Amino acid sequence: MRRRPTVLAALMIGALFSFCPSIAAQEGKPVLTWLSIDWQPAWIDDGPLKGAGYAQTVERMLQERLTGYSHQRREITNVRIYSVLQNRDACFAASPYKGADLQENKRRGIIWSAPSYIYFLHGLIAKPEAVVKIRQYEKDGYVDFAALMEDETIIGAFQPGRSYSRWLNPMFADPEKTRTMFKWSGDAQLTQSMFRLMNAGRIDYFVDYVIMLKYHEASTGKPSGYVYMPIKEHKGFLGLGAIACSDTPLGRKAIEDINSVLKTIRQSSEVREVNRRWLMPKEQEAEYWRMWETELLPLEN
Repeated sequence: MRRRPTVLAALMIGALFSFCPSIAAQEGKPVLTWLSIDWQPAWIDDGPLKGAGYAQTVERMLQERLTGYSHQRREITNVRIYSVLQNRDACFAASPYKGADLQENKRRGIIWSAPSYIYFLHGLIAKPEAVVKIRQYEKDGYVDFAALMEDETIIGAFQPGRSYSRWLNPMFADPEKTRTMFKWSGDAQLTQSMFRLMNAGRIDYFVDYVIMLKYHEASTGKPSGYVYMPIKEHKGFLGLGAIACSDTPLGRKAIEDINSVLKTIRQSSEVREVNRRWLMPKEQEAEYWRMWETELLPLEN
């Protein structure tokens, strides 16, 4: 007799879960799943900056306007983003435009929206004590990263399986080139974990965007002393980010609707402010907004 409440509760929970899809069906709204990863400042889910991520802001603004869909969020690991998009209906708000910096196997079965943000490509985030040594490989303000990788006395880190750029991906895929580098894998607090490795003295630098350093300093409320160093391999290049969706009937319709909304919200002060806050390098405001007007806004699909 004592087991009846447990059985009854289980039946009620099962009925609830079976009832939810029928509600969506009655409303006639397709379900659009939005993927997210534990990577700041694209998504910020804790602390005083909660909700202020650059991908998170655009995602929220799209959901508020795409009222013909029922929206749900699904958190996944960094290395599974594109395999999930290839195997189920979903969208991801922090992808390179047209899959420009993805390996070929990650571009299949996926489509992209018009660009939603501009970012500067990866460089090095180094601890102060390592800067002098790294500058041996610097010329005209850019570090020769290929040459730096050969130096066994300077330990860098990267994340295997992650998409970096079309220039860095082949380098990181070569075991010989990365033989002296620290290979870090994880699926939580991707930004903070790299700084912890430097604080522990295990690495001298890691490869990432300048936005990682901006977030680290914003979240701690003080300058860190870490230094961002651009690399020669990315000199003269900017990246465009976009929303990626599964190449399915639902995904294609979603991209069509997303593009329609992007025409408006890319002009908004809210989107411009979140890009300025996280993605615009210091002292490059004029160049950033020039590229926004000439490279991003004219692209509508």
